[in-house]
Amino acid sequence: MTIPSASASPRAGFWSGSVRGPLAAGAEVRLVLPAYRRGERPKGEAVPALAVLGRSNVGKSSLLNALLGTKVARVSQTPGRTQALFWYRVGERFDIVDCPGYGYAKTAKEKREAFSEMIEELLTGTNTPVGAALLLVDGRLEPQASDLSMALFLSTSGVRVVVTATKWDAVKPSERVRRRRVLAAAYETPDRPLLPVSSETGEHLPELARLLRAALPFPSPKE
Repeated sequence: MTIPSASASPRAGFWSGSVRGPLAAGAEVRLVLPAYRRGERPKGEAVPALAVLGRSNVGKSSLLNALLGTKVARVSQTPGRTQALFWYRVGERFDIVDCPGYGYAKTAKEKREAFSEMIEELLTGTNTPVGAALLLVDGRLEPQASDLSMALFLSTSGVRVVVTATKWDAVKPSERVRRRRVLAAAYETPDRPLLPVSSETGEHLPELARLLRAALPFPSPKE
């Protein structure tokens, strides 16, 4: 299965702290692993993981920071800043995997292909803890070929998927009904909800956090 090529650019550093975003809900968030190789996973017992995917410059870092309530991901005006799969542990209960953005043509072909292979293995590998994915699409734009390709790939991956349309604050109120209808026709299914959000205003972020927590396959409590 071919997925859109991912982009890459330098980024480094560890961060941890207590946060108040709707997804973290006050829990500590810490970076446990920047993965640079296929199949690389955090050490210790695996917890449910959420993969975060989207084209370069879709607003992925801004959305992650808003959901978690702190600047765990670096926001840049330059597309393709993520050069690894960054695993964040949230409250020791679940992981968020910040994946490299795809679709940025200026990134070296070899790096795009390498990160595409890492993402594919992350989602379909036999020992992956990833049970859900968040696919970001730009709410201002018509459905993009790379996003449609990723949505098709995710439909065969066996993970639960939530689609979010970012930058919704930039869509004029008079355009929102039509834009929502177009995006829903392209991405939404009975098992794959679509929710427009804004990292700037916080619109629909609590609802998105609830959808993501519901999608994660937490184990049943032991008797």
